[in-house]
Amino acid sequence: MAQAVSTGLFRTALAGPFARMSEAFHQLRTRPDCVSAADFGLYGAVVPVPGDAEEGSWKMVSIRDDIFVVVSDCNYARSRCENVLPESFVEFHFAVAGPASVDFSDTGHMHVGSPALLVCQQGSDVRYQVTCGPGPWRSVSFYVTQRYINRMLRTMGDETAGLRDELAEVGGDQIFHRQMPLSVDALHVVDQLLSSRFQGARELFYVEGKCVELLCVSIEMWLAHRAADKPGETLSSRDLRLIEKARELIVADLQQTPTIPALARAVGTNASKLKRGFKFLFGMTIFEYGQRCRMNHALKLLVDERLPVGQVALAVGYQHQTSFTASFRDYFGFSPKDARRLASPIAGAAATVATSPAATTRTLP
Repeated sequence: MAQAVSTGLFRTALAGPFARMSEAFHQLRTRPDCVSAADFGLYGAVVPVPGDAEEGSWKMVSIRDDIFVVVSDCNYARSRCENVLPESFVEFHFAVAGPASVDFSDTGHMHVGSPALLVCQQGSDVRYQVTCGPGPWRSVSFYVTQRYINRMLRTMGDETAGLRDELAEVGGDQIFHRQMPLSVDALHVVDQLLSSRFQGARELFYVEGKCVELLCVSIEMWLAHRAADKPGETLSSRDLRLIEKARELIVADLQQTPTIPALARAVGTNASKLKRGFKFLFGMTIFEYGQRCRMNHALKLLVDERLPVGQVALAVGYQHQTSFTASFRDYFGFSPKDARRLASPIAGAAATVATSPAATTRTLP
């Protein structure tokens, strides 16, 4: 059964559907509970999640309208989604808990793992939809103007020239992304922002200080990620469409397990870009995704259609029943013959595990 969805994260809550980040913060400034340190260019407020009082809040702070900070400490009762229009920010998303995904409409989905840092820049022609939850969602996000980040990186000298180049090369129909595990230092600062005991103007100064610290830690992580020869990725709208087409080909014929070069040729891209882009969008390798689809389909055939185990094995690409049984047991923790005995709880779970990437992915506020 599909999860109910409530439209709206903080942009929608403050300024309505299809609102931009700058519009949301403009509305934040007009709230009676907004705290300001005007001489320092700081203002912010804590915005309760609309709906159930137990769903938490978003702490939002503007630092001279150069950095917009959103600290999310939420427990969503149901999935929440929001449309994101391009504003040319360089975004730093520190996700520590919760499922989320980014939907590029007809061009696929992006999985955001946690705990992780996602650095991204949205091209001027790229729009997407973010979906969070249901369940706990804890994150810190910085939306930094290009002017600010370029000044910061230039001040750091030649060491950061490669980072400036990555951002400068992003075209209007492209999205740049680099996802990396959070360092211990980053986790420590994120936790401090999530659990701050300060209020009022002191909170504004505290958030500004921690924001600068966390940006420095992020740049250090970014440089280390590049030094380890782990590339970021710039995907165009065409790349996103081709990767989504590859996913559709996998789902369309679960009896076959195409090689990555063959799949790349079939959709018109190269194997290296397909592998990296697929992992970024769906949060798993091509093999892992195909295996998930085959096992979930096998479970459906066993429980809903009650086909013999041998027939199910052939339907999901296994020539030998023993190999299928071993793979099925490794994946689910019980044998195909036990699936029917456990049909009541498993059938309910299977219904929510679709072969669409949206069933397993998470967004990004």
